[in-house]
Amino acid sequence: MKKFEFHMEKLLSYKGQILDSELMNLAVLNSMLYSAQERLQALKDECARYVAELQGKIREQTTTADCRVYVSYEQHMKEQIKLCEKEIEDLTEQIENQIERVKDLKIETKSLETIKESRFVEYKKEDLKRTELLVDEFVSTARIMRNVFQ
Repeated sequence: MKKFEFHMEKLLSYKGQILDSELMNLAVLNSMLYSAQERLQALKDECARYVAELQGKIREQTTTADCRVYVSYEQHMKEQIKLCEKEIEDLTEQIENQIERVKDLKIETKSLETIKESRFVEYKKEDLKRTELLVDEFVSTARIMRNVFQ
């Protein structure tokens, strides 16, 4: 009996490796998104603290120059927040695209595995038929031999 051999095994292995690689890329993107979200939250917290500090300074009757510095820094913080939000938006889009790639690769890999499974089932059926033929030949030969020697 010959061993089962799937002729597209290399392709299946290659697709599996690509899938693993794309899953790793997805994990990296998710990590980057998490970091960007944390950075955004830190920027928002710092901006809120800065606004509270500015309001405190205004109550203390600070100079106009100090107020301009505070307002300028607040604008800078808001720009940083917008940049961070844009980065999060871009990362989210990249993650969505990566998820689509992973889904497509999983479908390709699953279809190859399905083909492999069906070919293995065919192999088993053929093997069973061969085994039945061998048993039939053995039984026939045994009957003939018994009839010849009796």
